[in-house]
Amino acid sequence: MTYELIIGIACFGAVLQELPLWQTILEKTGFDMKPFNCAICFTFWMSLGPLVITNGVMGIFHSITAAVLAELISRQFQKI
Repeated sequence: MTYELIIGIACFGAVLQELPLWQTILEKTGFDMKPFNCAICFTFWMSLGPLVITNGVMGIFHSITAAVLAELISRQFQKI
């Protein structure tokens, strides 16, 4: 179950960073800065709460894993 959650959060974070609508929302709200417009940073902070709640202290490691996976997915999207 944990691995599916990590992969799902990573995919969500990577896809969200590629959506033009998300970039427009960030620009209009003034949140166009590092934790929100970076796949690795956004996915880490987005996944930290749910993964720590479900996995305890190991959730921190799982958040790092999800963030790195999101960055790898994002780089593959940019190749297309």
